Amino acid sequence: MTTPSEAQPASGKYDLAARLIGCAGRANFEAELASALKQHLAIDASLLLIYHRDRSPRLLFHDWTTKRGVLGLQKYLGGPYLRDPFYGIAVEEPVDGLYALSEVAPSNFTHTQYYQEYYRDAGFGDEFNYLFRMDERVTFAISLSRQANNAPFDAHDEGILRELEPLLRSAVTRHWSDLNPAAGKRSANPLGVALQHAMMRFGSSILTERECEVARLILRGYSLKGAAEKLSISETTVKLHRSNLYAKLDITSQTELFSLFIESVSSAPNLYDDPLEHYLN
Repeated sequence: MTTPSEAQPASGKYDLAARLIGCAGRANFEAELASALKQHLAIDASLLLIYHRDRSPRLLFHDWTTKRGVLGLQKYLGGPYLRDPFYGIAVEEPVDGLYALSEVAPSNFTHTQYYQEYYRDAGFGDEFNYLFRMDERVTFAISLSRQANNAPFDAHDEGILRELEPLLRSAVTRHWSDLNPAAGKRSANPLGVALQHAMMRFGSSILTERECEVARLILRGYSLKGAAEKLSISETTVKLHRSNLYAKLDITSQTELFSLFIESVSSAPNLYDDPLEHYLN
């Protein structure tokens, strides 16, 4: 079993936010997401999928390394997914959130065709799924499993996963919007739109316009060189703006900036004004 570190630092959630926002819209997003989650709790197998209401699932990422696992995945995509209880929820207009196998599987799960022809052969014993609806036909699924010969997820594990849910939802929504801008406009996901507004307004009541631009690029994971190229200024000038905005916000690092952004957004009365204006008053 993959074993995370014994204790996560207080900044762990903000480091995860930085990591995911930085690679949103990029080819390595799904792999980074799965890898980051394994730093928070023990997970034996990760699977990221797009569930479509009117077609077979689209595989985005998996970390199944054994021949048995890969063959099982191929088998799953060939038909058994139709009997997967998580798939059933995904195509029935799900409420965004975290779902446990114990909550969605029928009481006779071990006697079902799905268990007999797929789940048991794959060696799984327990599973959680994040299901995030991207539009009326598409659901982004993050499947996290443990093998039958390992301990199932416990209440502490579930607490960690539920604490990370808002962050993951935001990152996935942003990633999907970057990859599918037209779809993002059609779905008009309220959370995604609100967070984009919060990002655009963050610091505007305190910082200069250029400092706000630098802050947004830092929050999006840009390096000094990348921010300089994006703004058509020198790296030295970016460093100066970064130093000034850090001083005004009384912080000293990128991690603290992420922390401030998340905490201010979480307590904001709305996400259409500068979230810092309410948070710092």
